[in-house]
Amino acid sequence: MTQFRQTHATAKGFRPISLDVINFLVADVRGALGPYLNVFLVTREHWSLSEVGLVTTVGGLIGLALQTPAGALIDSTRAKRGFVVAALAALATCATGIALWPTFWPVLIANSFIAVVGDIFGPAIAALTLGLVARKQLARRMGRNSAFDHAGNVVIAALAGLVGSALSQRAVFSLVPFSSVLAALAVLSIPAQAIDHERARGLDKKSAAATKSPSNWKVLLECRPLLIFAAVRCCSISPTRRSCRWSARRSPLSIRRSRRP
Repeated sequence: MTQFRQTHATAKGFRPISLDVINFLVADVRGALGPYLNVFLVTREHWSLSEVGLVTTVGGLIGLALQTPAGALIDSTRAKRGFVVAALAALATCATGIALWPTFWPVLIANSFIAVVGDIFGPAIAALTLGLVARKQLARRMGRNSAFDHAGNVVIAALAGLVGSALSQRAVFSLVPFSSVLAALAVLSIPAQAIDHERARGLDKKSAAATKSPSNWKVLLECRPLLIFAAVRCCSISPTRRSCRWSARRSPLSIRRSRRP
């Protein structure tokens, strides 16, 4: 049986090492623009903490709002490889833009785009895994994906420290385009015909032929745990908004303005 599975995978042109490389390099791409961006803006560009917090908050809220639509889009499309490659290209472009123009508006726009494309990687890699691996092998494959993802985080953290200390802090951003090119090549090494898109949506061949695939919004509205999770996340944002309004009212600038005649 093992020999048959290996022969079947080889006939389709899929090699498991492709998913290993993708998970490892995508962790590199995302990790290079994680907490390092905040450190770079404060220490190298002398941004204030309020400016960094505003950029981070805007990007976080945009990424949170687009998580569900991004997952629905990846679930419905058959161009999963193309979306991953496009997200990698956008991420490399945004990282280059931040390195070249580290001012407020370019960084705010680039960081918002990074949050948007960051929502694509998770569901896209999960969908590719579902479409490439049989159900019996799925648990092991997902664990292997996670292992390579964490290994990539460790490697990029060490590599960013070495590059930043040896060259410059700005040079760390060059790791993102380099890793993006390698990750795109790994994605394109997976043949399109090797991906079972119906199985990637949770349907086997019998159920896909017998029943019509439900719409993404119907699945979303009928999934109670997901609705509860969305409601909790939305409620968790409201205290933050109230605290921000309170801080704005109590800020020294607002107090000075209120004291003016």
